[in-house]
Amino acid sequence: MVTVPTNDGRTAAASERAGIVTSVRLVEASKTAARLRAGEIRSDTEIESIRAAAIVAHAALDAALKGAKAGVAPTSLAAIVAGIIAAERAECALAGVVADRPERYPADCCIGVNDRFLHSVPSGDPLNDGDVVTVDVAVRLRGWCADVAGCTVIGRGTARTHAMVEGCHEMLRAATSRIAPGVRWSRVAEAMQQIAQDRSLAIVTSLSGHGIGRVLHESPIVPCAVDRQLRDHGDFTLLPGMVLCVEPAVVEHADGVRCVDADGCAVGVELVECDDGWSLRTASGRPGCAVERTVVVTKTGCEVLGETTGEARASRSTTVRSI
Repeated sequence: MVTVPTNDGRTAAASERAGIVTSVRLVEASKTAARLRAGEIRSDTEIESIRAAAIVAHAALDAALKGAKAGVAPTSLAAIVAGIIAAERAECALAGVVADRPERYPADCCIGVNDRFLHSVPSGDPLNDGDVVTVDVAVRLRGWCADVAGCTVIGRGTARTHAMVEGCHEMLRAATSRIAPGVRWSRVAEAMQQIAQDRSLAIVTSLSGHGIGRVLHESPIVPCAVDRQLRDHGDFTLLPGMVLCVEPAVVEHADGVRCVDADGCAVGVELVECDDGWSLRTASGRPGCAVERTVVVTKTGCEVLGETTGEARASRSTTVRSI
């Protein structure tokens, strides 16, 4: 933040000099803000390093989701994640998962259940039929980070919980199908927000996707909906070589209740910090879920790093859309 000096009785010459200095500082601050919005452009070698970390993260995530069954405790799933990360000679990258928390996160991944689904420390309580589980894995391998998350319903569940999980995945697919050079991020966020609105899902706006590289959380901020910060000064243009973590997070919402205000901005979900000081739950008690992928903007679209499914291949073949 730049503080503009005021005229407190100094001479005209002094005031003029102060004004010039202030103008220079404002210009430099503007350039810095632009760089922070845009994030880093990665080289092919750096992208391959992030991909390697993403492969490990996906392997750990997939194993945890496959093991998520009724009667299994989240702590057991976290042990699976820890074992895979260690076997690949990588490390957990969650030391600073919550802002201004220098101490290490007390687990090797986040595993949330139902309403307690963000930054959640894995619990020892067994999973039950119908629970919605979100697993978030962040890996650092040879100095480069990747961040992925997935969610699933245990057992049969309900039509609403399955619709919520599918809606969250649909938001991610909408994002990866629209990411391409020259596209403003607000266009991608609007597409995700519309799906949430259509499916009666509330959107988490207090947490967001992000850039990633040497550090887990880098610029730019990558929201999954349109908020005032994005609209006023946080928007940016996608460029080849950007590596981003796209992370829609939603909460089951009552039918007919709008998740956007009169200005078209998302109405965020209220979250409450749990007693462990890390986990976040919904104030309403409604269940939520999140998915996340580490993606790179290519010359023609985007690629989901570390993923080898048909969905990832479709993302790689995305063509540039008109802006």
